[in-house]
Amino acid sequence: MPNFTFGNGFVNAIATPAAPLTGTWYAQLMTPEFVFDPDTMDTRASITSGEVTPVGSYTAGGKPITVTITTAGTIVTVTWAEVQWSSANITNVGGMLIYYRPSGSIPSEQWVMGFNNFGAAQNHFGGIFRIESGYFEVAKVGSAAHTIPTATITAILNEQLPLSTTTVYAMLLGTGYTPNVAHSFRSNLTSEISATGYPAGGVVCPVTVARDDTTNRTTVTFNGPIFPAATYSAQYVAFYERLGGAASADRVILIMNFGAAYSSGGNVFPVGNNTITIAPSYPS
Repeated sequence: MPNFTFGNGFVNAIATPAAPLTGTWYAQLMTPEFVFDPDTMDTRASITSGEVTPVGSYTAGGKPITVTITTAGTIVTVTWAEVQWSSANITNVGGMLIYYRPSGSIPSEQWVMGFNNFGAAQNHFGGIFRIESGYFEVAKVGSAAHTIPTATITAILNEQLPLSTTTVYAMLLGTGYTPNVAHSFRSNLTSEISATGYPAGGVVCPVTVARDDTTNRTTVTFNGPIFPAATYSAQYVAFYERLGGAASADRVILIMNFGAAYSSGGNVFPVGNNTITIAPSYPS
């Protein structure tokens, strides 16, 4: 059974403007001797050997592969399509590398999504060499205190919401609000706090993106915003992309539920750090 391993560079690239899944992706065949290292093989520049010998319709670097994103309920599915080569005697194939290859790019700009290990050498003589489609699913897991809109997950994968570079604000909401995964934009949020001293739309919130090759994950931290002194009661803090225009364009990233209404008591109101961890979950 094929075993797919994600590259840590790709996992990190999900939070940075590097490799949109709606871009151009390629499939490259590798020999059984090739060993994929998710810690170091970030781009094709780091892979200097292991590709099968070009023959017939198989050319160096492989060929384009279609990647699509679909949503059903709260699950976002990323699928790479079947890929095939015809009239080629392709032998000693151990797996398939999937990598991002925008037009005019060089190997150091071609991010590796991961490697599909076939488990045993595959050989084909003439006719069609076909590799079936594959997919992975993305969903929010973890604390029920946090809500991430489903459309936001898709936007992150599409690089429409680069968490490492976008301007993020945090705003406070009262008990009249109820979190919902369909609340994709700031205009969907209700019951924002209104009080003398509280700035409408909230305050800026610095974001830190950290890659950890030891645990094979990337952590996005929304560094504890501090709201100015005012008198109000809040139960939720919503982190959103601030574009400087209409609220209908500001994408909600994360909504955190304190669990109960908290009063500021007229003092400054600090909120602790909140995090999103991006990590593959492999079957045991």
